[in-house]
Amino acid sequence: MKILYSKKQRKYHFFNALFWLLLGITGLFFSERKLSLIYLLHIFLSISYFYKYLKGTNYLIIEKGVLKQNYIFGNKMDLSEIKSIKHFAGEYILRTYKRKMTINISWVDQSSLLDLTTELKKLDVKWI
Repeated sequence: MKILYSKKQRKYHFFNALFWLLLGITGLFFSERKLSLIYLLHIFLSISYFYKYLKGTNYLIIEKGVLKQNYIFGNKMDLSEIKSIKHFAGEYILRTYKRKMTINISWVDQSSLLDLTTELKKLDVKWI
C-alpha cells in the first residue's frame, strides 16, 4: 500500500526546486569565481527536489508488514513491533521499545489518510 504526499507538499517540493535552481544559476553568472562551488551545490539541491517532485509521490509505503518512510534517510518499522500510537498535534507517533517514528498527517493526501488510519487501527496496540 502506498500513502501519497498531499498536493500542498508536492507544490512545496516544486517551488523549492525552482528557488534553488534560480539561486544557483544567478549565482553562477553573477558571482566571483571562488563561490561558484556553492552555487553548484544549489543546483544539485534543485535537481534533488525536482526528482522528489517527479518521482517521490509516495510518503509512506506499507509492504509485507513493514512501514517505511519513502525518502533518503527514512525510517523503517515492523508493524508487529509497534507498542503504542499517539495522535498529537497533527502527527502520528509510532513507538516500539527501541525507537519511534513520526508521521506528519498534513503531508499525507486525504484519500491516503483514510487508508493509513484504517491500517493502523487494525493493529492491536495502545492508542494514546
